[in-house]
Amino acid sequence: MTAIEQDRLTGPLSRAPLFILAGSHGSLHWALAIFYVVLPFIKEEFGLNYTETGLLASIVHGSAFIANIPSGMIVDITGRRRACQIVATALAAVGLMGVGWSTNYWMVAGFVSIVAMMNTLWHPAAISYLSTTYAARRGLALSFHTIGASIGDAAAPVAAGLFIAVFGWNGATMAGAAVPLAASILLFFTFFTPERTEAQQKTSSGGAKNYITGMFQLICDAQIWKILIMSGFRGTSQAGLRTFLPLYFVAAFSDDPFWLGVIVMVLQVGGAVATPFAGAMSDRIGRKPILMVGFVGSCAVIFALPSIESLWLLIVAVGLAGCFIFSVRPVIQSWALDMTPPQLGGSMVSMQFGTQSAFAMTVPLTGGLIADAWGIEYVFYALGVAIILACLIATTIREKPVEAV
Repeated sequence: MTAIEQDRLTGPLSRAPLFILAGSHGSLHWALAIFYVVLPFIKEEFGLNYTETGLLASIVHGSAFIANIPSGMIVDITGRRRACQIVATALAAVGLMGVGWSTNYWMVAGFVSIVAMMNTLWHPAAISYLSTTYAARRGLALSFHTIGASIGDAAAPVAAGLFIAVFGWNGATMAGAAVPLAASILLFFTFFTPERTEAQQKTSSGGAKNYITGMFQLICDAQIWKILIMSGFRGTSQAGLRTFLPLYFVAAFSDDPFWLGVIVMVLQVGGAVATPFAGAMSDRIGRKPILMVGFVGSCAVIFALPSIESLWLLIVAVGLAGCFIFSVRPVIQSWALDMTPPQLGGSMVSMQFGTQSAFAMTVPLTGGLIADAWGIEYVFYALGVAIILACLIATTIREKPVEAV
């Protein structure tokens, strides 16, 4: 790695975009995390069963899937990454406020779909920027981006629990909207990135024909599809835990909003602690070994969760689940981008998140049906099976040799 490349990640001034992007990313995850914490209270407010409650979460993932279709193409062809980032955070704030204004089930569904779409719009712009700017330390840079998400996911549940206790669930969503709104203002006034990278200029100079040619080569690569499907199964476990861990906790342990917030926070803190180590090690020894450790650990913990009866033991187990499941996100993203031309980075991110959304949007509804039919603990067994499938696929993917750094 050259001194210039190292300065991109270690120089004080050049770290600013990394931290601003990570924090703004966290604000979007904060918005979605607040929704998941208030979900049990929405269930009670509107008298929903588990299937109907799961459908709300499925709508979140379905909306994200729809937004994935154009977002990567827009980023790669236009290069308007900063505009996408500002719009994403501002409209996420509007959507979260709208959830609090909602007076019926379908209003909640409509407004939370806005939050989900804006979360999706963010990723191609931000991740493709970090991938090209910090190419020599891609895994570590994307880990910082993921840490921002984990901090948002971790802080929101405790804050939401306190907001719910004071303002009710409606007021909690409205108060929570201040964070993504502040991020959009910060991005507008302080964060200026080049609108087009050199790679994007080359893509644009050839017009749609060059873009379509590159995308055709990408989607015909079997290794890319293995990574996408593996990512989808891993995302299945993440989506399932985010949806059903709060519901399971309320059903089996306590409906105290503070402790509910703590248990969800611990899941995210576990991921935040482990993520930089996973990303940095994947840069040094390769993506596959880190993923295998994460998958095996995830599977063991998820299968054990329903048998735990002690609150404190549950907290420890949930923290371990976060370490294993969430920390491998940037490793998978890095692996996909390792195989992708820089000018198609945004579209690769859209393909990956689109695949995850396609898998994840079936999870809450299917999990709700399983919970209603056999009990909510069986949802966790199904999530463990998804991790096993991801692990099996990972063993078949070729990995580029790790370059000396």
